[in-house]
Amino acid sequence: MSRRKRRPGEGTGAGGRGAPRGAEPAARGDRATGGASTPRGGQAASAGGVDAPGAPRATSRRLATDIAVLAAVFAVTAGIAELAGAANLGVALGVGQVAFAIALVVLLLRA
Repeated sequence: MSRRKRRPGEGTGAGGRGAPRGAEPAARGDRATGGASTPRGGQAASAGGVDAPGAPRATSRRLATDIAVLAAVFAVTAGIAELAGAANLGVALGVGQVAFAIALVVLLLRA
């Protein structure tokens, strides 16, 4: 936001969002969808008012897969560290934590 003072007669108008003076602000539904109102979730309903079959299920399946991969990475890495001669279980779990963090970053960047 600029700190310079505005001259008389200069301004952004109604709502402070760049509309000319005297213009009425757009209704909430008009801004995002060009006049059509959207359901409360903010996304427009698909044809027939029903979402595509399997869409939420695919998302939850991917989430479950990602969580399983993260748990497996942690467990396998901690086990390998323990078998490789870590000084104690805390060190092995710390190595598992580092591997977990790396796998989490990879999964987040992949999405």
